[in-house]
Amino acid sequence: MPTISQLPSATSVTAQDEVPVSQAGIARSASIGLILASTQPAIAIGSPSLLGRTSLGPGIPEQVDVGLGLELGAGTLAANGLDHASFPLLAQVSPQTDVVVSNQGNPMLMQAAVLRGLFSAGQNVAIDPNGVISSSAGGGVGSGSSIGTLQVVTNLASQDLVAVSQSGADRAISYANFLDGVTIDQAQAASVATDADWLWVAQGTNVMARQTFSAIWSWASGHIPTYKAPVVEITTNTNLDTTVHNGRILICSQPVTLTPLTANMGSGFECLVINASGGNIALGTGFVTSSGSLALTPWQSATLYCLTFSGGTIAFASMPTAGAAIALPGQVPGVASSAITSSTIAVSWLAPTAGGAVSSNTVEYRPTGTTAWTMSASLAGTLSYLITGLLPASSYDILVQAQNAAGAGLPSGILTVVTSAASVSDVPGQVTGLSATATTSSAVQLSWSGQTGATAATSFAVNYRVSGTSAWTVSATGVVGTSSTVSGLVAATSYDFEVVGTNASGSGPASAIVSASTLASTQSVTSITWNLLPAGPYAVGSGTIGVNAHVSPATAPIQFGVSLSSTTPPTSWTAATLVNTDLWGAYVAVPVTAGTYYAWAEGLDGSALTPGSTTFVVQ
Repeated sequence: MPTISQLPSATSVTAQDEVPVSQAGIARSASIGLILASTQPAIAIGSPSLLGRTSLGPGIPEQVDVGLGLELGAGTLAANGLDHASFPLLAQVSPQTDVVVSNQGNPMLMQAAVLRGLFSAGQNVAIDPNGVISSSAGGGVGSGSSIGTLQVVTNLASQDLVAVSQSGADRAISYANFLDGVTIDQAQAASVATDADWLWVAQGTNVMARQTFSAIWSWASGHIPTYKAPVVEITTNTNLDTTVHNGRILICSQPVTLTPLTANMGSGFECLVINASGGNIALGTGFVTSSGSLALTPWQSATLYCLTFSGGTIAFASMPTAGAAIALPGQVPGVASSAITSSTIAVSWLAPTAGGAVSSNTVEYRPTGTTAWTMSASLAGTLSYLITGLLPASSYDILVQAQNAAGAGLPSGILTVVTSAASVSDVPGQVTGLSATATTSSAVQLSWSGQTGATAATSFAVNYRVSGTSAWTVSATGVVGTSSTVSGLVAATSYDFEVVGTNASGSGPASAIVSASTLASTQSVTSITWNLLPAGPYAVGSGTIGVNAHVSPATAPIQFGVSLSSTTPPTSWTAATLVNTDLWGAYVAVPVTAGTYYAWAEGLDGSALTPGSTTFVVQ
């Protein structure tokens, strides 16, 4: 019997082909299809794939797909983490929470508490056993604050930075700006000063120390005997001014003229003048002298003053007197009139040719046929005068008399002059724009519109009366501005006011009547803190200046004014209006004289008199 290897090879196999089998020890034949009928058929599936079967009963293998988060590659099943997005959220982590980590490529679980060991507290930071991180700065010495480890400095420069908290955010500010931010109005108001009060001082360094008023006064009084007045040399004609000449010794090395500008000098001005030139020093128009002379000879001295009193403001020179008696002035010659109008007469005269030197003149006049003379103010340095306020078509007698330190000389001969008739078309029109504002319990501030044109008023008269009465009282005449304060009134009383314009031809019609009630008894002010001070520069006599200040008590009314001095208060005031809460404000007229001014404020009763801390210029 041939062996299998000796049989010829079949070129193809079908299910019907038969092969020998042994069945119960008996050789039989069976087809290939019958033999394979109970076996797994051939499976063709791509790689990599998994096979499995989950159904019951006969069947074939089924493909198994990997889910989200797993992938099969090169026969390896691995997690890719894509399923993490579907994990439930953990609201709070505790030290016992497990965290999945990779340790050198191997996935592991780690408790969250282990993470804390990776962190250490830095400078000024602490971490407690519960994981709470906090700042340890400010805990004092030894508490972990780093300030004790910083380099110590002995002084500060303006550009050095200081740490601050602004609106909850950490910021830095330069040392210079930090100091500028501390203003005096942030301090509480002090009571009346005493010797025990303290002041800030710096003694030898920029370190601040404290000193009492009494100690400072002791120091100051000890230096008074050694104080030396500043010396100012004058070489050209000079207008006297408080900022340059007050309290000084003026030594004139050239023959010059010194002219008093009383508005700039201010009441209380004083200086000493020494003539060190080869000629005379002339005291200009406006000076009144004790000697009757307006000339200071070489190597003579004089003390100059500016004084304000009930008679007005004067510039006075205390002059040396000669050894011989001063002769009275001679009779004034050449009295003449010119520019005659319905209300004015211009008078001129010549200097006496005999007698002592003339220091001043006076002009006297009266209606012809009467005996009472009206006298002008003392006129120094001039040979003319304008008589005003006369009646139209009226005759007047006029004379001039010279004076010096010895007395008055003989009066001139009498000059009789008749004023011209008034013309209705030449008198001023009716004053308009009159308003009245009560400023105190005894005063009302009036203001009105100015006039222009050929017939404009050159001065104004102010009249008042108690409302409901008929008789007028004259408050002021010859007012050259457009405002005036009526004083001496009764508190909480209604008054009527009118203003009349006057020019050379006479007086125009009175303004429309306005009324205002004086304030009740004034309330004293305890403190005034400036909020808005004038900045300038301002044009002379042009417009107004806005000012305001905080007042305590808030309801206590105040008034504002301006002065050329930080120590001499204004002579006129403007009532303030309550803006809001404790803020009072006003618009003050720009001064009509150039100079450097201070703003002032006070209560209506003169309480809490407060000058501004800065100046402003009117030019």
